[in-house]
Order: sequence, then structure tokens, then C-alpha cells
Amino acid sequence: MNDQELLIQRFLDHDLTPDERVAFLRAVDADATLRRHWLNLETVVTETAHLPRLAPSPRFLSELKTRIVSTVPSWWARWWTAVTAPRTLEWNFAGAVAAACVVIVAAAGLLSARPERVVEVPVAVAPTQTIAAGLKQEPTVFVRLVLLQPGARSVSVAGDFNGWNPAHTPLERSDGGMWTATIPLKPGRYQYMFVIDGKQWIADPLAAEAETDGFGARNAVLDVDI
Repeated sequence: MNDQELLIQRFLDHDLTPDERVAFLRAVDADATLRRHWLNLETVVTETAHLPRLAPSPRFLSELKTRIVSTVPSWWARWWTAVTAPRTLEWNFAGAVAAACVVIVAAAGLLSARPERVVEVPVAVAPTQTIAAGLKQEPTVFVRLVLLQPGARSVSVAGDFNGWNPAHTPLERSDGGMWTATIPLKPGRYQYMFVIDGKQWIADPLAAEAETDGFGARNAVLDVDI
């Protein structure tokens, strides 16, 4: 990892001081290659947050419970352990009579004991729903907009993607007076402007292109592609 990649990583992890963040944004403004590399990493971070979380299947949970739950020994195993356990006996007539009674009672219990009948009940399983893999979805690109305005009370963006309504896309303020917003866009070409405190409209100083709006002002241009 070179110095530029390390600096971008620290910026994304919020490890930079306010002065370092301002210096980084100025470097991004001056270096188009650094700006594109940074925006690509911002896109990766944003899309990673939207990845689905995989849940374990019911079969996996059932097998796991079967392995970790200790097995309770049956009454036959407990009785056999008690009978076959080595011990020292003192022989006398009363003890012999008591032992014979125990053997007779145990034999009667074995003869009367019958295994319980296990009944298997079929369970209806709902058919799984299969999603057609052939359906083609229109791709979406997450675009990160950044504006350095330490003295602003509010910043929003208006453009082709939101009907030129700044109320639809406000930016969030972070350290060092930087305002940011991440918006999902379809591939295409968009014009937009930032709105400061609800009244001052300015073009994005980081935009690579600009076009006139027909009224004497120039709008920033954003090309979104895959």
C-alpha cells in the first residue's frame, strides 16, 4: 500500500484530524487521479454495507444442537451401571435374602417393561420459491458528493436526479466543515449544483466538467458509468 492509498484509507476510517482532512480534500481537488481512486473506494465501502447477511439454515442449527446437547442415559443404562459397579460385600444371611429380593423385583420389571411405540407424523413442507436467475436488473452506482464549506449552516444538492429540488438530497456535516452525501444513480449524465443555506447556488468545485444552464450560470456535470 503506497502513501496515497494509506491516506485514503485513513480518511475513510475517520483517523485524520480536521486539519489533515482539509489538506486531503485540497489534494483531491488538485489531483484527478487521486480523486477517482478515492471515489472508487468510497463506492466499494458503501456497496459493502448493502451486502446481504447470510443466516444459517434450520438443518445446520438442528445438527449443531444435536452435537452440543449432552445425551441423558436411559434408565436401563443407569441400572446396569449400578448393578455392575465393583463393590465389596459382607456376606450374611439377611444380606443374601435382600439381594435375592432385589434380583426378583428387577427381573419382574424387565419382563413388564415394553419399549414405547414411536409414531412418525409426516410434516408438510412448503415448496421453496425459486427466483428466476435470468431476470436482468438495471445497475445502480453509489456516488459520493463532497463539498468543503466550514461556514455553512446547511448544504444540499439539486440536479437532474432529484427534479432540481434541494430538499430531497441534504448533505451531512462532518469534521473540518466538510459536507457529504452518497446517492444511488443509474448510469447516465447528470447536471447538478450545491445549495448553501437554502439560497446560494454554486457548482461543484471538484466536478471534472461543467455546462451552461442557459441563464448565464454553469452547472456541474457528473458522468456515471459502470
